[in-house]
Amino acid sequence: MNWRRFWRAETGIFLGIWLVLLLLGRSATLRDPGTFWHVRVGQEILDSGHVVRSDSLSFTRFGQPWVADQWLAECGMAAVHGLAGFDGLLLVTATLLAGLYAWVASRLLRAGFHVLLVGVVLALVLLASSHQFLARPLILTIALLGLAFSLLVDVEAGRQRLSRLWWLVPLMVLWANVHPGVLAGIGTLGLVLLGWAVAWTLGKDSPVRHPRDLIALAALLLACGTSVLANPYGLDLPRAWARTLAIPLPGLIQEHRPLDLTDPLGWTVVLLGLGYVVTLVGVLPRWPRVTWLMPLAWLVLAAGRVRNVPLFAVVTAITAAEVLPASRWAGWLRRREMLLPGRQGSGVRGQHSAFSIQHSAFSIQHSAFSLVPVLLVVAAMLLQLAAVRAPVVGRGWAKLDPARWPVGILAELERINATSPEGTPIFNDLNYGGLLIYYAPRLRVFIDDRCPLYGAEFLQEYDRARREDPAQIDRWQQQYGFSYALVQTGSQFDRCLDRSGEWTLVRRVSAAALYRRDSGR
Repeated sequence: MNWRRFWRAETGIFLGIWLVLLLLGRSATLRDPGTFWHVRVGQEILDSGHVVRSDSLSFTRFGQPWVADQWLAECGMAAVHGLAGFDGLLLVTATLLAGLYAWVASRLLRAGFHVLLVGVVLALVLLASSHQFLARPLILTIALLGLAFSLLVDVEAGRQRLSRLWWLVPLMVLWANVHPGVLAGIGTLGLVLLGWAVAWTLGKDSPVRHPRDLIALAALLLACGTSVLANPYGLDLPRAWARTLAIPLPGLIQEHRPLDLTDPLGWTVVLLGLGYVVTLVGVLPRWPRVTWLMPLAWLVLAAGRVRNVPLFAVVTAITAAEVLPASRWAGWLRRREMLLPGRQGSGVRGQHSAFSIQHSAFSIQHSAFSLVPVLLVVAAMLLQLAAVRAPVVGRGWAKLDPARWPVGILAELERINATSPEGTPIFNDLNYGGLLIYYAPRLRVFIDDRCPLYGAEFLQEYDRARREDPAQIDRWQQQYGFSYALVQTGSQFDRCLDRSGEWTLVRRVSAAALYRRDSGR
């Protein structure tokens, strides 16, 4: 038996990324508060058989209209969690991301990149993106943007027919129901189609060859734009997205902050961006393809919000497979055997007409290389479904980071949850809202990171109290009547409650402190 047919470079890349994510992501993938309430909301949808239309999780917004704009992904998260808990979510997250970046690596290898050069590109992409490797629907946007952009790249390179872009319509329908990041896909599509139209007008090389192509592409963009209405909420879904965009989140949510060049993430993005710009300069004075310029747009968006960095990174990696073989640096790299003759003929239009058929046959003939990853992922799934406790791939591996979450207080919170009436209010810092929603479902929270529900005014009021006026917590207590408070250890709220004669410390751990207000005081 020829064992080599079961192993290719992509196999090793997938397994390497998969294992690293399972090892390092044991706690890191569970650092976002949204993970907890996504699971809770998804379970409510599965139990009731219909989407959530009003808030039932907080006491400050209870009963008010609310759109669960990631409802389909939340149902998937709840289903996985029901089968294998947080271990299942970790496994799915690691598998999806490893599959995505192994596929990106495959495009680089087919373009002729030496495996070491692929490693350098992937290392920068993974380092820049790792802060968003969390068990939540955003990872679906990273993957779906990669798929959508790669189709645009292949059409412009001549490897796919223009009509293949209509596959983006069902993709956008799915995307709109799993994450608001569909706006990134529609925006990218719009910019590329506009660029193709301008290039054709100027007489440059473009997939647009005839005025009827412009009409077809305009219809495609319209279809993709309106496809987002294929959801249970109708117009309320894009309205919820608009409300989110109107909120000044950079000052409230860490992942929406601008890129900071004083931390390692900022410099990783700079290195990745610099590598892309140098490569792009290498094709001048040749007129660049429109898709080759898209990383510039995403670099600007990444500089504005670090949440966009993984999207910039995946677009840049896909673009690199096209630009580098066509640049003046290609000869220098080929002489050092870092760039080999590509299997897809990236640099020459007109040689791609047979690519799809040839590559499909190649893939079928060599599909056994994926057998090893598939068997390992399936084995891990079976171990988790059977509740077999095992390191890395079994149950009991995923755990909450006690430096991030008040793990030592969970037992007390669960006791309060069990002995309190349904709907008992509890004050909390924003980052602990999701945790309370998951671990204390009978309680209702003060705030969480469902920002469109709370609105800019309430979020800013909370932020001012958190930073400058912690005594506001007593005015809120008079207004809402809560008897418990879970706040970050060492915060202004913690110091205010600790000094107050109205509150008793129940327990403090490194992450948070739990207080109780006695009814007799």
